[in-house]
Amino acid sequence: MPEEQQRFAKAVNRMMDAIIFENWLRFYFLSEEGAKDNEEQKLMIAIPEKAMGQIAQRYGSLREMAESLNGREASLENSRSAVVNFVKREVEGTLVPVGGLAACFDSKAFQTTLHLFNAWIQAAEDMLDAQFYDFDQWRDLFASYKDSEAGQKLMHQMEEDAKQD
Repeated sequence: MPEEQQRFAKAVNRMMDAIIFENWLRFYFLSEEGAKDNEEQKLMIAIPEKAMGQIAQRYGSLREMAESLNGREASLENSRSAVVNFVKREVEGTLVPVGGLAACFDSKAFQTTLHLFNAWIQAAEDMLDAQFYDFDQWRDLFASYKDSEAGQKLMHQMEEDAKQD
């Protein structure tokens, strides 16, 4: 595989790490706050100090994303911003030329993997809710699903659907 393709594949994997990590944080570290004086309850990301220590120790640069989300509302805007900031910091200018992120986000490889991840998270929700899985386990579980017969069938179907569009 040519070097440019290898860098692109690494970029897509790193981008997916950011998305999977952000989803993992939201899945396990949500807290409801508010409901005082007729305020609406807000869903916040609240990562305990011990968990932040484990994240810092085990997940390197993803720690910055956890820190940026900790104590903030679990909103689409905050999530998107955290992922994009991570990707800009980790991918742009190293794996992808400056200004080339949009092409990566729009690529068939990234979009297919993202849709597959979303399908997996919906299918695995009960299992993931039944016990705590660390981030490495989430990555491994998703990779297994991606390689499974069901995952391959879904990927093939998405590729066929994309050809018809």
